[in-house]
Amino acid sequence: MATAHPVLYPLGPMLRRRIPAAATAALLSLPCAALHGRAQGPAEPQERPSQQPLFGLGRGLELTLDGALELALQNDLGLKVEDLSSEAALYASKGSWGAFDWRLSTTAGVTDNQFKSNSIFSGSMTNTQSLAVDLARPVSTGGTFRAHFDTANTKTDNTFSALSTSTTDVVSLSYVQPLLRGAWRQYATAQQTLSDMAWRQQLEHGRQVRHKLLLDVSTAYWDLVAARADLEVAESSLQLARAQLDQDRRRLDAGVGTPIDVVAAETTVATREEKLLAADVLVRARADALRRLIFPGADPASWETALIPSTQLPEEASASAAPAWNGALETALEHRPELRQQKLRIEAQKLAHAERSSEKRPGLDLALTAIGKGFSGDAASAFDEAGRYDFPTYEATLTFSYPLGNRTASGAERSAWASLRAAILSYDEIETSVAAEVRESLRQLVYQAEAVRAARKSLDLARRQLEAEEKRHQEGISTNFQVLSFQQDLAQALTSERNARAGYAKALAALASAQGLIGEGLHR
Repeated sequence: MATAHPVLYPLGPMLRRRIPAAATAALLSLPCAALHGRAQGPAEPQERPSQQPLFGLGRGLELTLDGALELALQNDLGLKVEDLSSEAALYASKGSWGAFDWRLSTTAGVTDNQFKSNSIFSGSMTNTQSLAVDLARPVSTGGTFRAHFDTANTKTDNTFSALSTSTTDVVSLSYVQPLLRGAWRQYATAQQTLSDMAWRQQLEHGRQVRHKLLLDVSTAYWDLVAARADLEVAESSLQLARAQLDQDRRRLDAGVGTPIDVVAAETTVATREEKLLAADVLVRARADALRRLIFPGADPASWETALIPSTQLPEEASASAAPAWNGALETALEHRPELRQQKLRIEAQKLAHAERSSEKRPGLDLALTAIGKGFSGDAASAFDEAGRYDFPTYEATLTFSYPLGNRTASGAERSAWASLRAAILSYDEIETSVAAEVRESLRQLVYQAEAVRAARKSLDLARRQLEAEEKRHQEGISTNFQVLSFQQDLAQALTSERNARAGYAKALAALASAQGLIGEGLHR
């Protein structure tokens, strides 16, 4: 998705005048807003002391919706935390496979034994220098492969010994494979599979946080657009009221008006100034809400940067933009990160239940061993004999074990089954919530489309009513109060129409979020 680069430029009187001027032009372009014949046209927006910014002029940032979304993705601290959590989970998953690395262990020792001989042949001393090396590796079938070598160099004065100085070497290869309890790949790699699932769950949780951020930014952006539109309407309404007040004063000075008309116009001006102040405060609040999402931190310059949204409210609002209910639900069930996370939890619980079921079985282990021995007065000859298996020993054993009662394993298996059932029910609960959210988002989209249509109809009627009332006032068959009242109705209708269009834009974002598709085309 293409993103426009935000533009920074200083804010000055031009910007402060730009808003009411544009707003006045929008409202005065209506046939009913000409007010010709009663005043010299609408006055240019006047600077008011209250127009000075509350937090300094700062700088202005012209920002599209896509630009706001990109800034949020780049700057949000919550997403950075999720990225680090995903990285930690990834390395934990990779590191878990270290359980199948080779392990080397070595033992060396010297034993010097002096003893009192009980015969003339037994001798009185032995000295043994030993070294043992083990190389072991668990394999993914649950078994363990082991290579062992040990050597012992012995000196003795025993006359019955074949050699006074001898070396005994032993080389053995063994493999032990469980056949029942703890057997085969699913059990042996369970922790690695769980670590991988934890990483994938973290990725989906990151997507969930990302989707919420993008929905919040979209909502805040359109809220700011709507608030600025309300401010423009309030500015225009105030300018019309001031133009009416100026005309009524002229009429009073000419002797054709009444003081009550002037008082009514002054009251209207005061009321609309109050509404303008409220609209201005709302714009500032909406801007701060958006700044919080795209400029996290406490940098004063960022908080004082004026945000100028440049993406316009949607002109067309059609209920046909809503997808079919079944299709929208199917998309949500496939893409919603909450459901993906819960599916992974179910898989993890299934694996945990399989582990507990395996541990409930009797133990039956098969051990295969091949041993080669060498004995010689020469250390090299002893090693060659052992390595060539000149004098081999082969062993095959079965070891059976069964804990009587087996209450620990039985309880763990039942606990795992209950946790699995709970995970499945939780998925059904989340699925129900997702279905309800999709239906609500579709309903709101249709409603907002109809609200735009109704608001535009009301706006058109308000224009026509004010135009007719102004003609009646020119002919002397309507009062000033009625004209001001219809002006207010027009301003309210214009506000409602823009708010309805903003509501439609937010409904589109909410539907994309409900389906798990919001911001999928944006990249960080």
